[in-house]
Amino acid sequence: MKKLLVFLLLSFTQSSFANDGAFYAVGNTLIPLKETVIRLKKEILSLSSEGGFMRVNIYFEFFNPGNEKELIVGFVTPPASGDVTEEEESHPQVKDFFVQVNDQLLAYKIARMEGTGFKLPEEIADGDDFIYYFNVKFKKGLTIIRHSYAYRAGISVERIYEYAYRLTTGTTWAGGAIEDFELNINMENDRVFGVPFRFSDRDIRADWQIIGVGRLGKTPRYDAYDDPDDPAHNIAAAFIKNGYLQLKAKNFRPQYDIQIVIPQLYNEINWWCDRGIENDFHRFNELQDPDSTEAIIRSFSERELRLFKNLDYARNGYDFKDSSLKKIFLKYLWYMPDPTFKMENVTEKYVSKRYMDLILAEEKRRKL
Repeated sequence: MKKLLVFLLLSFTQSSFANDGAFYAVGNTLIPLKETVIRLKKEILSLSSEGGFMRVNIYFEFFNPGNEKELIVGFVTPPASGDVTEEEESHPQVKDFFVQVNDQLLAYKIARMEGTGFKLPEEIADGDDFIYYFNVKFKKGLTIIRHSYAYRAGISVERIYEYAYRLTTGTTWAGGAIEDFELNINMENDRVFGVPFRFSDRDIRADWQIIGVGRLGKTPRYDAYDDPDDPAHNIAAAFIKNGYLQLKAKNFRPQYDIQIVIPQLYNEINWWCDRGIENDFHRFNELQDPDSTEAIIRSFSERELRLFKNLDYARNGYDFKDSSLKKIFLKYLWYMPDPTFKMENVTEKYVSKRYMDLILAEEKRRKL
């Protein structure tokens, strides 16, 4: 049997995407199958969203206390599945793949697993998967590996994009921990998205830090199909106006993997404020049926009409002079009053021109 270390890209069952979206690829860290000596001393993982792809850049420091070892290293990705074309199934949904060991850029091969002779457990890979593989020499002392690639996001009726990354495999090196870990997540600016609320049962919440300008939710959120009692599905809602999220940890032993979620609007609304706080826009989704929109707006209270009329102004950051209105919007994750923002510069975020026209018409009707 060939000895193999694996960059694993497979963590979800493909059937979970079969009926409501497309499954493409999942990112991963480097894992060993039979390694008890070499330790993962440091990992700096940087993830950047690029229009439906996740750009991955990883810096590893491995420490080998013994003699030099040469190993075959692999990177496994399943074929695309679900609502995809035959052409998409025929090749990996990964691009710009590079590996550098110390100062040397490595050559690699790509093949279907069944044609390589590698033997891996079924939970890691099967014969239909693609594998990128190459040789790495772990010299005595430190070996530095830099790895980069981009992989295509999953899509579904619940989520515009879902970027998954299997982080838990980092604990399979000697010592069972990533000794010095840093994670940087850079999504598009001015975006509501979700990251893991916690990485293990013992964590109250992950120690996310905003590098730049933004806000983090204080309570875990869930998608419609998530089990609220499953800590692996706990989502920390984030709004980054400009910047990125960062997590740093020593002796990091994650029990849960990374899911970065950009929700569909009807799910995003549920993340706007923390659990236990009334969401004034819970009726927003009722407006999506064009045949009933006018009737729904006619049923709005005076307060609802006022809040919906001002929703996009708040979402753009308008600093309301009315303290009561400002106080209401401050409970929403994305509201960051900007005293330099001019009302005439407002852009459409959630309230379409049709909605606004109907709201204004309803206010006028009630004044008659």
